[in-house]
Amino acid sequence: MSIDLTRDADDVSIDDPAYQPLFENLQGNILKPHGRNCAWQAFIKFTGPADEVRAWMRTEIAPNLFTAAKQYEQGRAPSGTDGGLVTLFFLSAAGYRYLDLDPKRLASTPFRKGMKDQSDGLSEIFGTNNKDSHPSTWEPEFQDDIHAMVGLANDEDRVPRLEAALTELQTQLAGIAIILCVQKGKVLRRPINDTPNPDDFEPIEHFGYFDGISQPLFTNQDMDKYYEKGRGGARGVGWDPGASLDLVLVQDPFAGAQDAYGSYLVYRKLAQDYDLFQARVASCATAIGTDMALAGAMVVGRFEDGTPVVDSKVPSHDYKNDFMFEEEDEEGFRCPRHAHIRKVNPRGTTPFTSLEDERKRRIVRRGIPYGPPHPDIKCPPEESSDDPTVSRGLLFMCFQASIKKQFEFIQRTWVDNPNFPVSLLNPFKKDTGDDPLIGQDPDETQRWPKKWGEENAGRKSFNFEAAVTLKGGEYLFAPSKPFLENV
Repeated sequence: MSIDLTRDADDVSIDDPAYQPLFENLQGNILKPHGRNCAWQAFIKFTGPADEVRAWMRTEIAPNLFTAAKQYEQGRAPSGTDGGLVTLFFLSAAGYRYLDLDPKRLASTPFRKGMKDQSDGLSEIFGTNNKDSHPSTWEPEFQDDIHAMVGLANDEDRVPRLEAALTELQTQLAGIAIILCVQKGKVLRRPINDTPNPDDFEPIEHFGYFDGISQPLFTNQDMDKYYEKGRGGARGVGWDPGASLDLVLVQDPFAGAQDAYGSYLVYRKLAQDYDLFQARVASCATAIGTDMALAGAMVVGRFEDGTPVVDSKVPSHDYKNDFMFEEEDEEGFRCPRHAHIRKVNPRGTTPFTSLEDERKRRIVRRGIPYGPPHPDIKCPPEESSDDPTVSRGLLFMCFQASIKKQFEFIQRTWVDNPNFPVSLLNPFKKDTGDDPLIGQDPDETQRWPKKWGEENAGRKSFNFEAAVTLKGGEYLFAPSKPFLENV
């Protein structure tokens, strides 16, 4: 009997025998991050006969695929154990067509069209149209036909293993495909104290903000760890990070096996201009009469150290995650309605919908930074560069069961919509603005609180243009292991 994907996370155990077929068939890194701090993605264009490409997938990819079952097994190993190379595999709609497989069997219109197709038909009047940069401005490799992506990951001290795996991949593909480009990401970590202890390092992104705090969790083991760390306060109170498996999994229609699931992957290369971001934070701080730390927190929704701005006007290194905007700051005078973490996860403040329906929009983020960090964000100095021409940013990746209802809805109806979450019925009353961190509409101003937490002080308009630029990407699908074994 097929597994029930609608059960709450607290009712899903990695030790339950009923879930073992699902975990054995499912690729890793979907339900839980793989934990490696170096991740490379090789984008592939098929050129040879389809039957030879299929044979390569069966003989080289399937036997080495990193599955959820393997990931959970490794999670029981002692700390410091070498988990080996992570190998993941994804196909685009164009890739399925190349293999003579009809992508219409995958029930996602955006996936079948691909990310380059920007004719989404959404309303420009209500600000929910596609505001991404045109594909003609993307990096050349992303303008080409992308058929597949191979993900390789390992820890930083084992980069030679990654290099050897990439060389082997190139050898395998000779005569049947070419590698268009390889994107290389590495986790950024900043020391909390002046100590080499790895437990005293925190993950950050290129603008210097603590990253990866709030993610959907799918098993009771991960829920237990979340609350043990103290991020969520009391269990059952405030924000619930739990999610059912149907948030991220869909049946693999080409597998021909029970409990064979996959997930849609959105991949976006996002360049981050550190100097421009800091200059705009400074201008914003001057415009609204506050300091840079608080202005930056009103952009992101958290201070650099992770402190939620809804809870405090100063950083306190308390990166808790149990707050609810609906209960604590519905009008947005502490955490503005336009703040990044509020735009992408409104936590009960979406008009005309329930919290339950709002939670179904969540995505599972698995992105990783690329490029050397700026010295000012205080990563190890040997890794940093203050060269203004250096390329750095985020290799954004997210899994979901529906690209349209999750990623595209978040990006277009929430992030890039100047009317969300207020003024949805009156699009000419601009009272929010787009997301100042990742919004792709340069013409929209935000409405900033003049004084933190003081509603009577009113708001001030200021146009904070995002210092993040889309450089390319694609919509992909993570097929199941049975599909790869029998393709």
